[in-house]
Amino acid sequence: MKRHRRIAKAVGCALAGTLLVGVGDAMGPALGLPAPEPSASRTTITVPGQPPVTLHYEERGEGPPLLLLHGLGESTFTWHDILPALAAGHRVIALDLKGFGRSDKPDDGAYSADDQAALVARFILERGLSDLTLIGHSFGGTVALRAALVESIAGKGRIRRIVAIGAPALPRAAARRLDLVMTPLIPDAVAAVVPAETAARFLLKEAMGGRTPSEENVKGYAAPYEDRDAVRAFFATARSIINERDAEAVKARYRAIRQSVLLVWCRKDPIVPLRSGRQLAAALPHARLAILDGCHHLPQHERPKQLLKTLGPFLGR
Repeated sequence: MKRHRRIAKAVGCALAGTLLVGVGDAMGPALGLPAPEPSASRTTITVPGQPPVTLHYEERGEGPPLLLLHGLGESTFTWHDILPALAAGHRVIALDLKGFGRSDKPDDGAYSADDQAALVARFILERGLSDLTLIGHSFGGTVALRAALVESIAGKGRIRRIVAIGAPALPRAAARRLDLVMTPLIPDAVAAVVPAETAARFLLKEAMGGRTPSEENVKGYAAPYEDRDAVRAFFATARSIINERDAEAVKARYRAIRQSVLLVWCRKDPIVPLRSGRQLAAALPHARLAILDGCHHLPQHERPKQLLKTLGPFLGR
């Protein structure tokens, strides 16, 4: 039994930071902001060489468009603490990436950041979006950067600026303990026997540096993982992140990004350490790194007011 607990904890540490949770410092009603019901929709996206994929997205607010891209293990639910504040002055679209939330979860192995970026680019074109700001957390930040490089939209005025929050956008950027998800059979075996809410509670607590998540948010993040296809997509994505190599080649690609990029990092991020943020800032031609204190891998929940204050001037440019 002790051995099983050690394995579960090791896997939990390997995956910590891939789910988010709201905490007592949350935005929205605490600021007296309106929180209109989002308009939920689904659209089928086709990328050459891949079968069609139906993606779920939610939209609210009016103004300059923002497209929100969640991280590994997350969904549109990730943004619930800061979305009302963003929607007060913007048209906000929160997208469930392929394999996550209420989007399709095909067993096709195409879950890399570049695979997701191709779908995001097609989504931008089909929705007729332009002068757009992409905001991505963690893996979603990597997808945002890669989307700016997709040939169908690169240099065509579709994306105006990019925000990447704690993004493992360079190979080997994440903490080495995440390599445990590559251990044959163990992560899948643990996921098969550990209830989704138990796993979510543990992962969220680890991601917040030991803070206890609310039950409401544990349920919100755990809900998609009652579906075994979601678990499979999770591990396929995690392995694509860990398997990526050749940092110099990736840096060379990023030099083609002409948009202004705001990188936001928690000083104490244990999942994608601050040194990775500094390396990414050096690789991007037009990037600025903003460092937040008092948070770990979850600034939109641990320090939402500080995050919004940091985003404000950049989004208003």
